[in-house]
Amino acid sequence: MQTRSPLFVLGRRALVVACAGAMLCSLAACSAPRLAGRAEAERALSPCEQALTLVNDADWASGSPMMVRFVSGQSIPLRWIDVATYCPGRFGEGVLRDAQTKAELASLADRLGGAEPAVTPARLDGVTSAVAGADVLDAMAVAEDRAGFALEVLASRGQTEGATLALSDMHKTAGQQLVSLADGSWGDAGSDSSGSSSSSGADGSGSSGDSAAGDADGSDSSGTGSASGNSNAGTHADPRQKVYDISQLLANPITIADKASGLDVPTAAAIEMDCARAEIKAVTDADAQFDDTTLSILAALAAKHAYTAIQLGYPATDGALFE
Repeated sequence: MQTRSPLFVLGRRALVVACAGAMLCSLAACSAPRLAGRAEAERALSPCEQALTLVNDADWASGSPMMVRFVSGQSIPLRWIDVATYCPGRFGEGVLRDAQTKAELASLADRLGGAEPAVTPARLDGVTSAVAGADVLDAMAVAEDRAGFALEVLASRGQTEGATLALSDMHKTAGQQLVSLADGSWGDAGSDSSGSSSSSGADGSGSSGDSAAGDADGSDSSGTGSASGNSNAGTHADPRQKVYDISQLLANPITIADKASGLDVPTAAAIEMDCARAEIKAVTDADAQFDDTTLSILAALAAKHAYTAIQLGYPATDGALFE
C-alpha cells in the first residue's frame, strides 16, 4: 500500500481552501451593490405609521397587569392626537380615542392610587395664528359659543349637574379665540367672551336653530380662505349668535337623548360631546388644507371637550363614542 506524505496532504488542503475562497469572492462580486441608506429608508416609518405603532403598544393591551398598563399608557393619549394629525381620514378617531384613553387612565389611577391625566383648560391660550380655512374656525367658534350659552343658562337654573359658569366661560373664551384666529387679528381673546348672553335673556329664548348641543356648520359665516397672518383682518364677520334655542335642553335638564348614540346621557355631558363632535365635523368636512401644527391644536381642543363629556357621565364605550 502506498502512503501519502504529510506534505502532500497539507498541500491538498491548502488548495481546497484557496478554491473555496476564490468561489466566495466571485459570488460576492456578482451580488448587487448596497445602496447607501436603502435599508434605513425601508425601516423608516411615516409619522402616521409611527403613531399607530405606538398606540398599539403591547403593554397597553387590556391583558397586561394594571400597573404595566398605567405606566405604558401615559403617552398614549398624545399619540392619538398624532393619529388625528398625521393619518388622513382618522381625525375623529384620534380625537375620541384620546378622550377614551384618558378615561381609562383615570380609572386605573383611581384603582392604583395614582394621579389622573393632567388636562389643561380647553382654550387656545398662546395660539396666535392658524393655517386653516376661516369657515372651519368659524364653525368651531359657533360650537364653543353655543355650548357656553347653554351651560350658562343651565347653571343659572341649578338643576344640571356639571353645568357651571366656569365651564361656560371657558367655552366662550375659546370661541372668541377662534374668531380672532379666523379674523387674523389676535388680541384680547376674552374681551367680549362674557356677559353678552346674560344680557340677551336667561330663559333660553333667542334666535332660531337647533339646541345648544347641535351641530355647528358655520353657515352664517362670511369668512373664507386662510386664517394665517392678517389676510382677513377687518373683513371677517363674527359668526357667533350669542343666543341660541336651547328649548330641548331646558326640557331635559337632568338627562337627554344623545343625538349620536341614542343613549340617555347627562345633559351637561351631551353639551360637551356635541361640541366636540361639531368641531370634528368642522375639520373633517373642510376643503382647505391645514398644517400639522394647526391640526394638532384643533384636535387637542376637541379632545378636551370629549374627555370633559366622559368625566360628566358620557359613556366611554366604543358603541357610544363611535357612530
